Amino acid sequence: MQALRAGDAKALGKALTNELQPAACSLRPALRLVLDVGVDYGALGGIVSGSGPTVAFLVSDDDHAMDLTVALSGSGVVSSVVRANGPAHGARIIESF
Repeated sequence: MQALRAGDAKALGKALTNELQPAACSLRPALRLVLDVGVDYGALGGIVSGSGPTVAFLVSDDDHAMDLTVALSGSGVVSSVVRANGPAHGARIIESF
């Protein structure tokens, strides 16, 4: 929450967690490869969404997003790549735990 409030993308990238990620990666080893490609191409953080197979990355800017998109597309370990940007208008923290 501190990283979000401070707008600190690097800290937010390091804070991304999913308790199901280790299990998902053990069942689908290709997820680990996708995460590794993201780190290799400068993602600030990556996370498996839910129990997989979707992976999301946080990058610092449009140039890094494009580099990562190209790298993932050419890696042979993903079937498709979708880029999104933010902030999403109207998005807000409604409850913190």
